[in-house]
Amino acid sequence: MRLYLIAPAPTFGRDGLFADKVLNTEERYALMGSAGITTVAALFGDGIGIRLCDELIDDVDFDDPADLIGLSMNVGQAARGIEIARRFRAAGRKVIMGGPHVSLVPEVFAGEADSLVIGEFETVAEQVRADALAGRLRPEYRCGKADLATAPMPRWDLYSNRRTISGVIQTSRGCPFECNFCDVIQYLGRVQRHKPPPMVVAEAQALYDLGYRVMNLSDDNFTVYRKASRALLSELAAWNGHGGRDPVQFSTQASIDLARDADLVRMCSEAGLRDIFIGIETSSEEALSESGKRQNLRQDLVAATKRIVAGGVVVSAGMMVGFDSDDLGTFERQFAFGMALPVINLRVSVLVAPLATPLHGQMKAAGRLVADDAMAQFYPGGDLWSNIVPRNMSRAQLAEGASWLAEALFDPDNAIRRFEHVAALLAPPPEHLCRPGGAGRIGRTTGGAGGLKLIARAARTPGSRRLIEAVAALSQARPEIARDLSAALVGYLNARLALDLAGRRVGVRAARPAFFPHPGGPVATAGFPT
Repeated sequence: MRLYLIAPAPTFGRDGLFADKVLNTEERYALMGSAGITTVAALFGDGIGIRLCDELIDDVDFDDPADLIGLSMNVGQAARGIEIARRFRAAGRKVIMGGPHVSLVPEVFAGEADSLVIGEFETVAEQVRADALAGRLRPEYRCGKADLATAPMPRWDLYSNRRTISGVIQTSRGCPFECNFCDVIQYLGRVQRHKPPPMVVAEAQALYDLGYRVMNLSDDNFTVYRKASRALLSELAAWNGHGGRDPVQFSTQASIDLARDADLVRMCSEAGLRDIFIGIETSSEEALSESGKRQNLRQDLVAATKRIVAGGVVVSAGMMVGFDSDDLGTFERQFAFGMALPVINLRVSVLVAPLATPLHGQMKAAGRLVADDAMAQFYPGGDLWSNIVPRNMSRAQLAEGASWLAEALFDPDNAIRRFEHVAALLAPPPEHLCRPGGAGRIGRTTGGAGGLKLIARAARTPGSRRLIEAVAALSQARPEIARDLSAALVGYLNARLALDLAGRRVGVRAARPAFFPHPGGPVATAGFPT
């Protein structure tokens, strides 16, 4: 049997992260590998001819002669996944679908595939394989919770690694928190399950052997269970940069309560985990409380972030607007908050109610959900438009204010201020991760060929050129953190590119909105809190 496994391109990322049409390159690049299809390939086992396609970097081959087409999709990939499935089925091909969004709302996909996998594939993989080989796939397979200790090594050997910057290692599933806008716990649960540290190290070595020097530890909250975090960090620290290996730069996501454990922050740096995404969201206690984000409450979020950075970890952060308590002054307040944070890359989003979340049920009951078109059921909130009717502003004002906020935070001169803030605080990595020729060299760590071309393209504009020159000067002044600054620079430039693409698609104004309550506002202020 032959199997063709596809990761569809995200609906709002179809141009590619480093697309040839944008960068004028001959090849496309992806920031991060698709762990879903490599994991499914491993679970199907030997004796099957398997081909992988990540649509961000490879076009779908609709003439592939596989006996079975498999699609693994998260919410952003769902609409494109259905397009792909319909085209294959119109040609008489068998299609099986699975992944997070299929698991959350299988009713949306009813009739779109010959078979649906609902839940965690590990628990039904053997049955699906047997049924596929026998030519009698069931219409659906309901799954249980997987034991990550029995997970096979993902088939990265089948993947387009040469054009992917970061490898991916799943280290756990589930999250104990209960943010009402998050869909993760709806299908993975609130009891976190961990992959044993030796398995994580073995996967890191396999990715290392394929040439990766940047790896993402895929975890919904890496540091929430401190005992498990410490055990894994100890083994990664013993592996990373030792035994003749080049240093590897790890990234993951965690919550702000990491700041309360200085020793755990130190262990992250010692292991090479120097890039952590945190959903900081907002400085408004009222908004945090209404969304159930209790882990961010009753603390100074700026001071907490400073402690993490001073401990040797670069923080990227999520910032959100559109909570019920938000008003028209929110955007200016969020801008001032963002500029006070020692965070270079701030991902601005509007509050949306994804399907199957508590917030979706709450907004539906209140009659406040909007469905502009068929896309809303797959990817609400795309390009800063919410699927919720806000309480204290219009949807257009929310989209316009969010667009202004993102543009203001990513203004090159404002980004330079935040680069300077981080450079003044960031502790250097341990000595074994600093040696020449390791992770500090230009190459995969800073984005490989795609990252270098992105920098070259950005340097054509005066603002970005000033930013690149400023980062170069900071790197020269503090060479021990040069790799951290260069990685943050590539992240910034990629986000800047995404903003430009989104603005061209939607046409939401980035100029200062007329409805803001304070003419002049923080943009006209000479100094920002640091």
